[in-house]
Amino acid sequence: MTATKGQRQKAILALVNKGSVHTQQEIAEALARRGIHATQATISRDFQELGLVRSGHGYRSATALVRELVLSIELVTPMAVIKTPPGTANLVARHIDEAGLDGIAGTVAGDDTIIAVLRQRSAGRALKELLASAG
Repeated sequence: MTATKGQRQKAILALVNKGSVHTQQEIAEALARRGIHATQATISRDFQELGLVRSGHGYRSATALVRELVLSIELVTPMAVIKTPPGTANLVARHIDEAGLDGIAGTVAGDDTIIAVLRQRSAGRALKELLASAG
């Protein structure tokens, strides 16, 4: 079967959400069993477009990980200090930047801490909502 890009990506998300696959090769094999044939390069591009990242438990949505990764948020106007587990601050900062919130001028990420520069005080609430609703 020749699946459209949308059908293939929907199938990938279903497999990832079931948690039944842990490598791109397993995804390719599972898709093939469903009659969807895709190269490793195509699957890799799909993963990037879908925002999937590899975690200790296989592939997951980057936005789904954000909720688990944010340990705390402290508002120090005009900034917010966001704590994450070691090595995950860049993933969370990217999520914030890609959300394009009007009240956030930008982020700077270290290993386990992010500084988000707020344009206005009310942006802190929007930032907290974004990080709490990731998923």
